[in-house]
Amino acid sequence: MITKAYLEQLVASWPDKEGQSSNPEVYNEWIERERRYNARVIQNALGIDRILSLSEKQKTLLENSYGELLVRKDITEISDKEIIGRFELITEYMSPSSTEFAVDAYKQRQKLN
Repeated sequence: MITKAYLEQLVASWPDKEGQSSNPEVYNEWIERERRYNARVIQNALGIDRILSLSEKQKTLLENSYGELLVRKDITEISDKEIIGRFELITEYMSPSSTEFAVDAYKQRQKLN
C-alpha cells in the first residue's frame, strides 16, 4: 500500500501534456513498479514452466500481445483465462513450438554447411 505522501508526490510528478515530468525519478520508479507487478500476475497465471518453454520469437509475440491487452485493460481486469488464452494463441497457432524447433534445427544445419 502506498502512503498519502508518496501518492501526492507521484501525482505531482505525472507528465504534463508535453510529456515532461516534474520528478522523472518518481514517475519512472512507479512505471517500473507497475511493470514488475504485471509480470508477476502473468507469471502466476502461466507458471514458470510455460514461460521457460518459449522461443525468442514466441516471447516477443507474447510480450507484444500482453502489451496491447494492457493498453486496453488494467491488469486487475484481466483474468487468468485471458492470459492463458493469449499464450495458447501464440504457442499453438501463430508460432507453434514444433515449427519453432524445426526452424531452429534448419538454421543450425545451414550454419554447418
